[in-house]
Amino acid sequence: MTDKTDKKIEAEVTREVTNIFEDRKRKLGVDASLDLKITRSVWGAPIVGGNVYGEAFPFEKPPRVWIEVFVPDATKKEIIKTLCHELIHIQYPKLKEDSEGFKKKVQTCIRK
Repeated sequence: MTDKTDKKIEAEVTREVTNIFEDRKRKLGVDASLDLKITRSVWGAPIVGGNVYGEAFPFEKPPRVWIEVFVPDATKKEIIKTLCHELIHIQYPKLKEDSEGFKKKVQTCIRK
């Protein structure tokens, strides 16, 4: 890929992820900022092995979601699932990730 093509793809992905984040954040009523990293190199794939990786920082002021998206393999479904997961962490920081309540809230967010 050319540098121009890479920049275009990065801009499109950034716009799409930001729109999804803002939409879900608004629907959940969560105050948070987004810290987005776009990775294009096969050697730079997220450490967990997926195409999208996220972390929530609920106790920062303002709370922050950090997300890494591996382009071009990440899907919109993976992005939505990760963003919802991290936003629920911010909304309910004491709720255990493996609890049924947490899982249900994530699924509700995904369907919104």
